[in-house]
Amino acid sequence: MREPCLKFWLLLLLSLLGAGCGGGEWRYLPGSPAEERTLYLVNHGWHTGVVLPAAALEARLTEIGRDFAGARFYEVGWGDQAFYQAEEIDAGLVLRALLWPSASVIHLVALPRSPAHYFRHDEVLAMTVSERGMALLLDRVSASFRRHDDGGLVYAGRGRYGNSAFYRAEGRYHLFNTCNTWVARVLADAGVPMRPVLALTAGGLMRQARTATAYRCHTEC
Repeated sequence: MREPCLKFWLLLLLSLLGAGCGGGEWRYLPGSPAEERTLYLVNHGWHTGVVLPAAALEARLTEIGRDFAGARFYEVGWGDQAFYQAEEIDAGLVLRALLWPSASVIHLVALPRSPAHYFRHDEVLAMTVSERGMALLLDRVSASFRRHDDGGLVYAGRGRYGNSAFYRAEGRYHLFNTCNTWVARVLADAGVPMRPVLALTAGGLMRQARTATAYRCHTEC
């Protein structure tokens, strides 16, 4: 995974904006083990992705099952189109992405094995949500894909790594609507106590997710 070389002041600004631990009560807790559904967060250092069971996502996006046959999981990431798909990253591109609202894309990666094995060099956090929470999360993810008039997904090019692709997405990317705040909103829909305003960076998001997981374990274990 490559990360952009940023000026110190920009990194400091984003670190301050992304600080925070969140916390609070979970919604839609599973009533029994049979109602539990597991998702994963992947921390790539600069941005994050959410990993979902392939069958669950394909039930809402049938065409990806045809395009990525044999997937066990999908990593889904959302971000600025120019930045996400650029071959070379510089500070100017980063600033344009942050300061001017811009078009967005979704990066979809088909995983043939478990996220912990596939992303063995990155931080992977498993989170358990309820069946209802997972359904609401999948609704948010599905609605984030831009579609043609016939309902098909809008392909935007080859992905960055593995068996992957970019698709045009809904929403405009800017300083307060980043790849990480998108993941935070996805988790919030699933009932996880998240504050997107404190998730502008990967660090801010992962701190909240770890805190939420620890809080739930403390109250249930």
